[in-house]
Amino acid sequence: MEVFDQLAEKYQGEHSNNPFQAALVERIGALLPAGTSVLDLGCGTGVPTAKILTESDHRVVGVDISEGMLRLAREQVPAAEFVHADFKDLPDDFGRFDAATAFFSLLMLGKADIERVLAKAAGWVRPGGYLGIGMVNFDGDNLPFEFLGVPVTVSGYLEPDLAAVVEAHGFTVESIETVDFTPLDGPPESQIFVLAQRAAS
Repeated sequence: MEVFDQLAEKYQGEHSNNPFQAALVERIGALLPAGTSVLDLGCGTGVPTAKILTESDHRVVGVDISEGMLRLAREQVPAAEFVHADFKDLPDDFGRFDAATAFFSLLMLGKADIERVLAKAAGWVRPGGYLGIGMVNFDGDNLPFEFLGVPVTVSGYLEPDLAAVVEAHGFTVESIETVDFTPLDGPPESQIFVLAQRAAS
């Protein structure tokens, strides 16, 4: 996506130091045995998610539509594998992983596509595996928004609705919290972080 090719370095500067995201990634890493695999949907620049996970001996496959983001990701997290693709179009048989993450990438989709991705994720994540999500806390579907000075469209859920849609697609919500985060040089955001688990069988 050209928007994120242009914004890669600015995005990293403002959004790579989110302590709530880092804490959830570390929690997922601690739940998984060393050497297990994580699919990072909309991996961006690889920081912090892929970086944290590879440094704790996990195998990470990051997928992003932006070549600009992936260029930085490959430089910063050489231990991970990065794939240039639109993650909503990944095939059902893309792979099997012990966890999947999607931090602020689902919000760039319409709600129908978000649900399709969650349904696919239930196939990509092995039984007993985990799903970590970060979203902005608002209710809307394909609403116009200015992101870092560039017009985009975004979708979101309120906390109970996000929990319900995750559970409707094969996961059990283990924890969900709404927090306030202020990006560097950006306005404060209300964000939701979800940890969910796929049924063991």
